[in-house]
Amino acid sequence: MKISIILIIIFTSFNTYAQKYFINAENGLNVRSESSLSSKKLNKIPFGTLVEKTSDTDKYLTINDNGNKVKGKFVKIKYTNEDYFLPEEKNDTGYVIYREGYVFDAFLTKQTNNDLVQIEKIEKSEYFKLLKQANKINSKTKKISDLDSVKIILKNKVEWFSESEMKNAIVNNAIKSITLTNGRKLLFNINVVDFGFLEEYSGYYPEYDILVLEGGHSSNVCFSLETGGTEQSIGNPEYIIPSPKDSYRLNGSFGGQTCISYFFQKKINGKFTYLTEFNTEVESCSFKEFYWINENTFIYRISEFLTENGIKQFYKGKIKNNT
Repeated sequence: MKISIILIIIFTSFNTYAQKYFINAENGLNVRSESSLSSKKLNKIPFGTLVEKTSDTDKYLTINDNGNKVKGKFVKIKYTNEDYFLPEEKNDTGYVIYREGYVFDAFLTKQTNNDLVQIEKIEKSEYFKLLKQANKINSKTKKISDLDSVKIILKNKVEWFSESEMKNAIVNNAIKSITLTNGRKLLFNINVVDFGFLEEYSGYYPEYDILVLEGGHSSNVCFSLETGGTEQSIGNPEYIIPSPKDSYRLNGSFGGQTCISYFFQKKINGKFTYLTEFNTEVESCSFKEFYWINENTFIYRISEFLTENGIKQFYKGKIKNNT
Protein backbone atom coordinates (compact mmCIF):
# COMPACT_ATOMS: atom_id res chain seq x y z
CA MET A 1 0.00 0.00 0.00
CA LYS A 2 1.35 3.43 -0.92
CA ILE A 3 0.65 6.57 1.06
CA SER A 4 1.83 10.14 0.95
CA ILE A 5 2.51 11.12 4.53
CA ILE A 6 4.55 13.42 6.72
CA LEU A 7 6.23 12.05 9.83
CA ILE A 8 7.11 13.92 12.98
CA ILE A 9 10.20 12.71 14.81
CA ILE A 10 10.58 13.96 18.34
CA PHE A 11 14.07 13.65 19.81
CA THR A 12 13.95 13.46 23.59
CA SER A 13 16.80 12.75 25.93
CA PHE A 14 15.77 10.06 28.40
CA ASN A 15 17.73 9.16 31.49
CA THR A 16 17.17 6.14 33.68
CA TYR A 17 14.42 7.86 35.62
CA ALA A 18 12.72 9.86 32.89
CA GLN A 19 11.38 7.25 30.50
CA LYS A 20 7.91 7.32 28.97
CA TYR A 21 5.72 4.22 29.03
CA PHE A 22 2.20 3.25 28.03
CA ILE A 23 -0.11 1.32 30.33
CA ASN A 24 -0.76 -2.01 28.56
CA ALA A 25 -3.13 -3.59 31.11
CA GLU A 26 -6.39 -3.82 29.16
CA ASN A 27 -8.60 -3.22 32.20
CA GLY A 28 -6.33 -0.54 33.66
CA LEU A 29 -3.39 -0.61 36.08
CA ASN A 30 -3.64 0.01 39.83
CA VAL A 31 -1.61 2.89 41.28
CA ARG A 32 -0.61 2.51 44.93
CA SER A 33 0.69 4.88 47.59
CA GLU A 34 3.72 2.68 48.32
CA SER A 35 5.63 -0.13 46.61
CA SER A 36 3.55 -2.87 48.19
CA LEU A 37 0.38 -4.79 47.33
CA SER A 38 -0.89 -4.04 50.83
CA SER A 39 -0.53 -0.27 50.40
CA LYS A 40 -3.45 2.02 49.64
CA LYS A 41 -4.85 1.84 46.12
CA LEU A 42 -4.94 5.42 44.82
CA ASN A 43 -6.39 4.88 41.38
CA LYS A 44 -6.59 2.64 38.34
CA ILE A 45 -5.00 4.21 35.24
CA PRO A 46 -6.83 3.40 31.97
CA PHE A 47 -5.19 1.37 29.21
CA GLY A 48 -3.01 3.38 26.83
CA THR A 49 -2.25 6.22 29.25
CA LEU A 50 1.26 7.66 28.83
CA VAL A 51 3.21 7.82 32.11
CA GLU A 52 6.73 8.77 33.13
CA LYS A 53 8.81 6.43 35.28
CA THR A 54 10.60 8.53 37.88
CA SER A 55 12.38 5.79 39.86
CA ASP A 56 12.86 2.05 40.27
CA THR A 57 12.46 0.04 43.47
CA ASP A 58 13.88 -3.27 44.66
CA LYS A 59 10.38 -4.67 45.32
CA TYR A 60 10.16 -7.62 42.91
CA LEU A 61 7.13 -9.88 42.77
CA THR A 62 5.31 -12.48 40.69
CA ILE A 63 1.56 -12.28 40.16
CA ASN A 64 -1.04 -14.53 38.58
CA ASP A 65 -2.70 -12.93 35.57
CA ASN A 66 -5.49 -15.11 34.17
CA GLY A 67 -3.52 -18.26 34.93
CA ASN A 68 -0.18 -16.89 33.72
CA LYS A 69 2.71 -16.05 36.05
CA VAL A 70 3.93 -12.51 35.43
CA LYS A 71 7.19 -11.25 36.93
CA GLY A 72 8.14 -7.64 37.53
CA LYS A 73 8.77 -4.99 40.17
CA PHE A 74 7.21 -1.84 41.53
CA VAL A 75 8.31 1.46 39.97
CA LYS A 76 7.31 5.00 40.78
CA ILE A 77 5.50 6.91 38.04
CA LYS A 78 3.83 10.24 37.46
CA TYR A 79 1.47 11.37 34.75
CA THR A 80 -0.53 14.35 33.65
CA ASN A 81 -3.79 14.00 31.78
CA GLU A 82 -5.70 17.11 30.80
CA ASP A 83 -8.06 15.32 28.41
CA TYR A 84 -10.25 13.58 30.98
CA PHE A 85 -10.49 12.59 34.63
CA LEU A 86 -12.03 9.70 36.52
CA PRO A 87 -15.00 9.90 38.92
CA GLU A 88 -12.80 9.03 41.93
CA GLU A 89 -10.44 11.93 41.10
CA LYS A 90 -12.91 14.72 41.83
CA ASN A 91 -11.93 17.19 44.53
CA ASP A 92 -12.93 20.70 45.60
CA THR A 93 -11.50 22.20 42.43
CA GLY A 94 -13.42 19.78 40.21
CA TYR A 95 -10.72 17.30 39.20
CA VAL A 96 -7.07 16.38 39.56
CA ILE A 97 -4.66 16.60 36.62
CA TYR A 98 -1.30 15.64 38.15
CA ARG A 99 -0.94 12.16 39.68
CA GLU A 100 1.86 9.93 40.93
CA GLY A 101 2.32 6.62 42.72
CA TYR A 102 3.67 3.08 42.37
CA VAL A 103 2.72 0.53 39.70
CA PHE A 104 3.73 -3.01 38.67
CA ASP A 105 6.09 -2.55 35.70
CA ALA A 106 5.19 -5.79 33.88
CA PHE A 107 2.22 -3.88 32.46
CA LEU A 108 4.25 -0.98 31.05
CA THR A 109 5.41 -0.65 27.43
CA LYS A 110 8.20 1.75 26.43
CA GLN A 111 7.09 4.55 24.13
CA THR A 112 10.34 4.26 22.20
CA ASN A 113 12.30 1.02 22.02
CA ASN A 114 14.78 1.11 19.15
CA ASP A 115 15.94 -2.43 19.95
CA LEU A 116 12.71 -3.80 18.47
CA VAL A 117 13.17 -2.41 14.96
CA GLN A 118 16.25 -2.62 12.74
CA ILE A 119 16.62 0.04 10.02
CA GLU A 120 19.29 0.28 7.31
CA LYS A 121 19.98 2.63 4.42
CA ILE A 122 19.77 1.05 0.98
CA GLU A 123 20.50 2.11 -2.59
CA LYS A 124 17.83 3.29 -4.99
CA SER A 125 18.19 0.17 -7.16
CA GLU A 126 17.58 -2.16 -4.20
CA TYR A 127 14.61 -0.09 -3.10
CA PHE A 128 12.82 -0.38 -6.43
CA LYS A 129 13.69 -4.07 -6.66
CA LEU A 130 12.02 -4.63 -3.28
CA LEU A 131 9.16 -2.40 -4.34
CA LYS A 132 8.11 -5.04 -6.86
CA GLN A 133 7.50 -7.42 -3.93
CA ALA A 134 5.61 -4.85 -1.88
CA ASN A 135 2.09 -5.24 -0.59
CA LYS A 136 0.13 -2.48 -2.34
CA ILE A 137 -3.40 -3.44 -1.33
CA ASN A 138 -5.35 -0.50 0.07
CA SER A 139 -6.95 -1.08 3.47
CA LYS A 140 -10.04 1.04 4.03
CA THR A 141 -12.37 0.90 7.01
CA LYS A 142 -15.89 2.21 7.49
CA LYS A 143 -16.14 5.71 8.89
CA ILE A 144 -19.37 7.29 10.16
CA SER A 145 -18.98 11.05 10.01
CA ASP A 146 -22.57 12.23 10.49
CA LEU A 147 -22.87 13.49 14.07
CA ASP A 148 -26.55 12.59 14.49
CA SER A 149 -25.85 9.03 13.38
CA VAL A 150 -22.84 8.79 15.70
CA LYS A 151 -24.93 9.98 18.65
CA ILE A 152 -27.55 7.30 17.98
CA ILE A 153 -25.00 4.50 17.56
CA LEU A 154 -23.04 5.50 20.67
CA LYS A 155 -25.99 6.53 22.88
CA ASN A 156 -25.02 3.98 25.54
CA LYS A 157 -21.31 4.80 25.43
CA VAL A 158 -20.87 8.53 24.83
CA GLU A 159 -22.65 11.41 26.54
CA TRP A 160 -22.48 14.86 24.95
CA PHE A 161 -22.71 18.25 26.62
CA SER A 162 -26.14 19.83 26.17
CA GLU A 163 -26.68 23.12 24.35
CA SER A 164 -27.06 24.98 27.66
CA GLU A 165 -23.83 23.45 29.00
CA MET A 166 -22.02 24.36 25.79
CA LYS A 167 -22.49 28.10 26.39
CA ASN A 168 -19.17 28.25 28.25
CA ALA A 169 -17.40 25.69 26.06
CA ILE A 170 -14.23 26.31 24.09
CA VAL A 171 -15.43 24.18 21.16
CA ASN A 172 -18.69 22.85 19.75
CA ASN A 173 -20.05 19.30 20.04
CA ALA A 174 -17.86 18.33 22.99
CA ILE A 175 -18.22 15.03 24.84
CA LYS A 176 -19.20 14.94 28.51
CA SER A 177 -18.31 11.34 29.29
CA ILE A 178 -17.32 7.98 27.80
CA THR A 179 -18.39 4.67 29.33
CA LEU A 180 -15.85 2.00 28.41
CA THR A 181 -16.60 -1.63 27.68
CA ASN A 182 -15.37 -2.59 31.17
CA GLY A 183 -17.81 -0.12 32.76
CA ARG A 184 -15.27 2.54 33.72
CA LYS A 185 -16.22 6.12 32.99
CA LEU A 186 -14.05 8.92 31.62
CA LEU A 187 -15.31 12.43 32.46
CA PHE A 188 -14.55 15.69 30.65
CA ASN A 189 -14.46 19.23 32.03
CA ILE A 190 -16.39 21.69 29.88
CA ASN A 191 -14.03 24.51 30.88
CA VAL A 192 -10.89 22.86 29.52
CA VAL A 193 -12.01 20.49 26.75
CA ASP A 194 -10.55 21.90 23.52
CA PHE A 195 -11.71 19.18 21.12
CA GLY A 196 -15.07 18.29 19.65
CA PHE A 197 -16.86 16.60 16.75
CA LEU A 198 -16.39 18.37 13.43
CA GLU A 199 -17.90 16.33 10.61
CA GLU A 200 -15.17 17.15 8.10
CA TYR A 201 -12.44 15.75 10.35
CA SER A 202 -14.20 13.59 12.94
CA GLY A 203 -15.87 10.19 12.82
CA TYR A 204 -16.64 6.87 14.46
CA TYR A 205 -14.93 3.70 13.21
CA PRO A 206 -17.12 0.73 14.23
CA GLU A 207 -14.55 -1.90 13.20
CA TYR A 208 -12.14 -0.57 15.82
CA ASP A 209 -14.67 1.05 18.20
CA ILE A 210 -12.66 4.28 17.96
CA LEU A 211 -14.05 7.82 18.07
CA VAL A 212 -11.92 10.49 16.37
CA LEU A 213 -12.48 14.14 17.31
CA GLU A 214 -10.80 17.36 16.21
CA GLY A 215 -8.49 19.31 18.50
CA GLY A 216 -6.45 22.47 18.02
CA HIS A 217 -4.82 23.02 14.61
CA SER A 218 -7.03 20.17 13.28
CA SER A 219 -5.13 17.64 15.41
CA ASN A 220 -6.54 14.15 16.02
CA VAL A 221 -7.99 13.39 19.45
CA CYS A 222 -8.88 9.69 19.48
CA PHE A 223 -10.51 7.42 22.06
CA SER A 224 -10.92 3.66 22.12
CA LEU A 225 -14.42 3.14 23.50
CA GLU A 226 -13.32 -0.34 24.54
CA THR A 227 -10.21 0.41 26.60
CA GLY A 228 -9.90 4.21 26.92
CA GLY A 229 -6.68 4.32 24.90
CA THR A 230 -5.97 7.61 23.12
CA GLU A 231 -4.34 8.62 19.83
CA GLN A 232 -0.86 8.10 21.30
CA SER A 233 -1.38 4.34 21.59
CA ILE A 234 -4.37 3.47 19.34
CA GLY A 235 -3.84 5.98 16.51
CA ASN A 236 -6.29 7.16 13.88
CA PRO A 237 -7.70 4.30 11.73
CA GLU A 238 -7.15 6.46 8.63
CA TYR A 239 -3.38 5.95 8.96
CA ILE A 240 -3.32 2.18 9.48
CA ILE A 241 -1.10 0.22 7.08
CA PRO A 242 -1.33 -3.52 7.88
CA SER A 243 1.32 -6.10 7.08
CA PRO A 244 0.23 -8.72 4.48
CA LYS A 245 -1.14 -11.14 7.10
CA ASP A 246 -2.11 -8.38 9.53
CA SER A 247 0.33 -9.44 12.26
CA TYR A 248 1.82 -5.95 12.47
CA ARG A 249 0.74 -2.54 11.34
CA LEU A 250 2.00 0.99 11.03
CA ASN A 251 -0.37 3.42 12.71
CA GLY A 252 -0.35 7.08 13.61
CA SER A 253 -2.19 10.28 14.36
CA PHE A 254 -2.08 13.86 13.16
CA GLY A 255 -0.68 16.14 15.83
CA GLY A 256 -1.67 19.44 14.25
CA GLN A 257 0.14 21.88 11.95
CA THR A 258 1.92 19.73 9.31
CA CYS A 259 3.16 16.50 10.91
CA ILE A 260 1.97 12.99 11.73
CA SER A 261 3.43 10.79 14.47
CA TYR A 262 3.76 7.10 13.55
CA PHE A 263 4.26 3.94 15.60
CA PHE A 264 4.11 0.16 15.19
CA GLN A 265 1.54 -2.19 16.65
CA LYS A 266 1.58 -5.98 17.01
CA LYS A 267 -1.37 -8.36 17.13
CA ILE A 268 -1.37 -10.38 20.34
CA ASN A 269 -4.25 -12.75 21.15
CA GLY A 270 -6.30 -11.22 18.37
CA LYS A 271 -5.84 -7.60 19.51
CA PHE A 272 -3.33 -4.96 18.45
CA THR A 273 -1.05 -3.52 21.09
CA TYR A 274 1.47 -0.67 20.95
CA LEU A 275 4.98 -1.87 20.08
CA THR A 276 7.22 1.17 19.64
CA GLU A 277 7.45 4.61 18.11
CA PHE A 278 8.61 4.59 14.47
CA ASN A 279 11.95 6.38 14.69
CA THR A 280 13.47 6.88 11.23
CA GLU A 281 16.51 8.74 12.60
CA VAL A 282 15.79 11.51 10.11
CA GLU A 283 15.88 15.01 11.56
CA SER A 284 12.78 16.09 9.71
CA CYS A 285 9.07 15.47 9.60
CA SER A 286 9.21 14.62 5.91
CA PHE A 287 8.33 11.02 5.07
CA LYS A 288 7.19 10.15 1.56
CA GLU A 289 5.98 6.54 1.37
CA PHE A 290 5.89 3.22 3.22
CA TYR A 291 5.36 -0.38 2.01
CA TRP A 292 5.37 -3.78 3.70
CA ILE A 293 7.52 -6.35 1.87
CA ASN A 294 6.54 -9.30 4.05
CA GLU A 295 5.12 -9.84 7.51
CA ASN A 296 7.85 -8.00 9.42
CA THR A 297 9.95 -6.27 6.73
CA PHE A 298 9.20 -2.89 5.20
CA ILE A 299 10.72 -0.18 3.01
CA TYR A 300 10.23 3.56 3.02
CA ARG A 301 11.64 6.67 1.40
CA ILE A 302 12.00 10.28 2.46
CA SER A 303 11.47 13.40 0.40
CA GLU A 304 14.01 14.19 -2.27
CA PHE A 305 14.97 17.60 -0.87
CA LEU A 306 16.67 15.97 2.14
CA THR A 307 19.21 14.29 -0.12
CA GLU A 308 20.75 17.69 -0.79
CA ASN A 309 22.21 17.48 2.73
CA GLY A 310 23.72 14.07 2.09
CA ILE A 311 20.88 12.12 3.73
CA LYS A 312 19.99 8.82 2.10
CA GLN A 313 16.54 8.71 0.56
CA PHE A 314 15.82 4.95 0.68
CA TYR A 315 15.52 2.67 3.69
CA LYS A 316 14.69 -0.91 4.63
CA GLY A 317 13.42 -1.91 8.07
CA LYS A 318 12.62 -5.06 9.96
CA ILE A 319 10.68 -5.75 13.16
CA LYS A 320 12.71 -8.31 15.04
CA ASN A 321 11.09 -11.72 15.54
CA ASN A 322 11.64 -11.71 19.29
CA THR A 323 9.44 -8.66 19.88
